[in-house]
Amino acid sequence: MRDKFKGYYKLDGAEFSELWKNSVFVFDTNVLLNLYRYQSSTRDELLKVLERLKGRAWIPNHVGLEYQRNRLSVIAEQHKRYSEVRNIVSKSISSMQGELEGLQLKKRHSHIDPDLLVNSISEIKDKFIGQLDDLEQKSINVNSNDHIRERLEQLFEGNVGDAFSSQDLLDALFKEGDKRYGNGIPPGFKDSTKEKDEEDSFSYGGLIYKRKYGDLIVWKQLIEHAKSSNLKDIIFVTDDAKSDWWWKIDSGGPKTIGARPELVEEISREADVERFYIYNTEGFLNYANEQLNAQIAEQAIEEVRAVTFERKSRVIDSRSLRNFVESAEKSVYEWLSHHFDNIEHQMRGFPDFIAYRGEKKFGFEVRAFKDHRMMMHRLDEIIYRAYYLLNEENFYEFAIFVVVLDEEQIERVFRMITRRFPEFEGNLKVVVGIAEYDEDSGQVYGFRPYDEISSFRHK
Repeated sequence: MRDKFKGYYKLDGAEFSELWKNSVFVFDTNVLLNLYRYQSSTRDELLKVLERLKGRAWIPNHVGLEYQRNRLSVIAEQHKRYSEVRNIVSKSISSMQGELEGLQLKKRHSHIDPDLLVNSISEIKDKFIGQLDDLEQKSINVNSNDHIRERLEQLFEGNVGDAFSSQDLLDALFKEGDKRYGNGIPPGFKDSTKEKDEEDSFSYGGLIYKRKYGDLIVWKQLIEHAKSSNLKDIIFVTDDAKSDWWWKIDSGGPKTIGARPELVEEISREADVERFYIYNTEGFLNYANEQLNAQIAEQAIEEVRAVTFERKSRVIDSRSLRNFVESAEKSVYEWLSHHFDNIEHQMRGFPDFIAYRGEKKFGFEVRAFKDHRMMMHRLDEIIYRAYYLLNEENFYEFAIFVVVLDEEQIERVFRMITRRFPEFEGNLKVVVGIAEYDEDSGQVYGFRPYDEISSFRHK
């Protein structure tokens, strides 16, 4: 049975050892770009591990292309932080000085002299800004020499796959991608909406690429390399958290099991690969300590974890927040459409959606939060408003959908809402679920319910 359904079975200890001993290590674009986001000590530790794998490290052509296309944008994003920190420090100290001057302490108080405090803080500020300037001068910018790229060039010399040989082959892949995405076949179907905020296509090397098929291109190039090189063991390292790469289930909270079983089966069937495994960078470093005696510091692993989460949860500006909220509403709408035939979207009203089932009227309000700590004080107001409408406008049921970005916090969020949920009479409930989120577009592409709190439980 295991031979027929190997994607559903975990590797045992001996198989893991064999995997790490013989594997070719394949790295995704996000792993390479995140090197520019780490502190130098963390980056060096990760690069040293990669360099230990020279000769066994490989990237698909499309990974290399996407790295080159996005490298300068990531560098610029990181360089921008220097001016942002300067502004925060300067504004904070100027604000404090202004408030102290507003008290007119020298005229109105005989003992309090703020000059000592202000002068001391100003000295600390000047020293900090000076150190910041030095760091900025030494850091990589868009016009400087890029020693990270130089190390990656040495690491992957002779180990970058080939591009597609013709546009016809690429177009055939796009056509296959449409069928795969329509049937939810991984990977890449979570990227099917990658065309609204950015250009859908780009060209390089005489070929036209479509962004939404990026993951599928990487996957097909990986399979072709495994087939042509007769590879039996492959480890793929990616910081893409979407569920079209990862097998995720709810078991006392969301749990990531490993690679999607469909992926394991496909690469086994197409290329006769015996063991295929996926890690994110954090997991890769943890197992590198165990399997390669890499001696990666825990501090470095913690920073990798923090950068991964920050990339997942960051809000760049009000536009990205709006995209996040609007796409979360759309994802909940699509989920509701499987349960109701007739759903009205209230463009500027409360609730967001109204649906009917016979003569029964249902209300749905969607609230999406990137940071669960900002949630509770807003949610209390929404719950009471929903209860008022439930009774005043003859809703049969009213549901508030709370969409949370951080999968690791979903159980905690659920407990917080449960503790604060008032005792009501009527069909009012809060549905807590997880946003499946694409960090590049800043949009939610899917909604997975986790659990619900209902007024029925409090009767």
